[in-house]
Amino acid sequence: MKIRCTLHLDGKTIPFQLFSVLQETDDHVILKLAAFIFFHSLEPLVITSSQQHPSLMGQDFSPDLMTADDTNQVTLWIQCGKTTLHKLDKITKRFRGARIWMLMAHPLEAKQMAESLEDEGNTRIEVWCFKFGEFARWKNLIQDQNDIIGEATETSMNLVVNSQMFVTDLERVR
Repeated sequence: MKIRCTLHLDGKTIPFQLFSVLQETDDHVILKLAAFIFFHSLEPLVITSSQQHPSLMGQDFSPDLMTADDTNQVTLWIQCGKTTLHKLDKITKRFRGARIWMLMAHPLEAKQMAESLEDEGNTRIEVWCFKFGEFARWKNLIQDQNDIIGEATETSMNLVVNSQMFVTDLERVR
């Protein structure tokens, strides 16, 4: 899957492209687009390899998106969709100063992930999801070429996507 966008968010125009990597699903790529829009004000980097940024050198894992400070310390680690508990445990130990934020497509899978993290005693990870039916609506609006206009915060979107309105608020599960 290849997604090209012109994002007009909060008065800024951002050309943006996403390509699926390896066995990445369309849903995963579309979640990454949503996560970028939610955090656009922080200008997150889309990560395709742990070799892509100095703060990830020598690491076994990489985020879907991230931000780093001037000393190349990861400040925000964004994970989209299902992720192994092993990976999440390693992330919390190696990147102690980073905010770890997960975006899930569906409330049920978000609830299951939150329960698993709770069982593991991992308290640092925020789990957010689209409300029931909202991810399907979002996915149906996204095409190969997109024009997206509007406003977004870390937890909400008020957009026009390819001439169609899309307004949503994420649900925090954990």
